[in-house]
Amino acid sequence: MVALPRPASAAPDHHGHYYLQGVMETGSELLLRDDGGFQWYLVVGALDLFAEGEWTATADAVVLTARKSKVAPNPAFDTLVLQVEDGRLVPPDGQGAYVRATQSGD
Repeated sequence: MVALPRPASAAPDHHGHYYLQGVMETGSELLLRDDGGFQWYLVVGALDLFAEGEWTATADAVVLTARKSKVAPNPAFDTLVLQVEDGRLVPPDGQGAYVRATQSGD
């Protein structure tokens, strides 16, 4: 069987507001805007990390590409690939997962 490319209309819809769950004493949020931009932060104790830039997605991954900005003059990463597993976005280290905020909790 030959795999056919997915039509654009069937592309995954990942934009939204996500919160990191499953990591003790760590706060992190990810905003994937529908214009292709993202904002991200991670706080662990006294360490605050920030990044913003552009994101792209496939059926099984969301790729964040950071750029220097006024908010994040030294982004925490250049590129971050989050694996899509059951609607959650899992960091490369497998620690926790970003879960999309619900309408009632957002």
